Amino acid sequence: MTAFFFLTVIALLPRSLLSIPRVIVDPSPPHSQFVNVDSAPVLLVGTNVVMKGAPWIPSTRGFDVCETTMETGNTTSCQSFTLGDVKHLKDLNYNFIRLGVIWAGGQPDGPSNSLGDEFNERLHDFLTLCDDNDINVLFDLHEDAVGTAVCGEGLPMWFSKLAIPNRIGLPIYPLFEEKDDCGITDLDSWAEYAGDDDYNIKNPCCRKMNQANWAALDFTVQAQETLRFLFNDGAEHYVRYVKLLAEAAMEHPSVIGIELMNEPPAIQRGKMWEFWELCYDAVREISEELAVGIMDTGEEALRTDIGLSDKTKAWLAQAKNLFYAFHDYGKDPAAVTSKALEIVAKRQMPALLTEFGGYGDGCEHQKNATAANIGSSYWHYSDYCWPKHCDDDADGNPVPDGHCEFDPSVERWGACITGWGSGDHNFVCS
Repeated sequence: MTAFFFLTVIALLPRSLLSIPRVIVDPSPPHSQFVNVDSAPVLLVGTNVVMKGAPWIPSTRGFDVCETTMETGNTTSCQSFTLGDVKHLKDLNYNFIRLGVIWAGGQPDGPSNSLGDEFNERLHDFLTLCDDNDINVLFDLHEDAVGTAVCGEGLPMWFSKLAIPNRIGLPIYPLFEEKDDCGITDLDSWAEYAGDDDYNIKNPCCRKMNQANWAALDFTVQAQETLRFLFNDGAEHYVRYVKLLAEAAMEHPSVIGIELMNEPPAIQRGKMWEFWELCYDAVREISEELAVGIMDTGEEALRTDIGLSDKTKAWLAQAKNLFYAFHDYGKDPAAVTSKALEIVAKRQMPALLTEFGGYGDGCEHQKNATAANIGSSYWHYSDYCWPKHCDDDADGNPVPDGHCEFDPSVERWGACITGWGSGDHNFVCS
């Protein structure tokens, strides 16, 4: 009877009391750092694990370390993130993973009050591995070029069909660098695989865009109309997904927060920030402690309040457990860090450098962030996509790595698109 009573009381407790993240935003003013449960400061330093196509989250089976950098000459990508990878990261003194939880993977079949079965199983397996080995995890609702209907990844095709039903499979425009036969009048090429969940990797024009300046897709009519729908009539679907992720997080103390969107290309900045508040409220229905990451348009920290309503400013002044996410791929990392620090002081919330180049001079970006007590995660741990190295085309011309001609008979996972390259499981700054 005593045991039954105890379990009944536990069942009636709010979920936020059942699982508290190991790392939270400092509850005492000025809320400008992350701390552990003993209120000791924590500097988050780690890497990105983002798979931009099915099955969306690596398998945790086995013990092998994922070694897939281009320099190894490997012709395939690993599909896993195992105990071997965890130990490898800890040997490099990393304590943090920014994990891609892409909406197209989490809810591939349409609006739902649950996560897809395979995605859900892989997610919890990944998080259990991190729970058991003291690795902190930040959920990253990753998108690049909005979604598959715009040749990118992020928003699922079913959502784009709601947002831009009359533009699915039509030429994406304006593209200032039209790719050979994929111009504004090439209706047939753009129509191939229209409406398919894998339009981004099957359509020949999408493949050409993803070989070069894929970021040009961000400010096309299709991308911006989709975001306008997302921030208005379509908001409920995304907010529901954010809430489902928060519910999943409550089962795992390794999950420290949710970054609401990666590099949002929104030109409606005010509506975007109102949308962040809706997502924040959904998380707070589940947990008071789970950190919520807000990001501005693009990559770098923006200090201006242009476009933000008085209501948004009032929300920012009282919201708890927020952090400001920014990226740094520029040539002046000191200036980017300085901007981030201004936002830390203004918003009274910590900043987190959730992407910087894990190659070349990337260590300068991390060095400046660390000196400012700002955590960081490099891009990225591995090239989680296949096929990666390609055979020559029918005319004997070389095909760029990661952009092989689509062959439905070939096994594939992930997607070698939208900035997938430069994976380096060994990257570390001395």
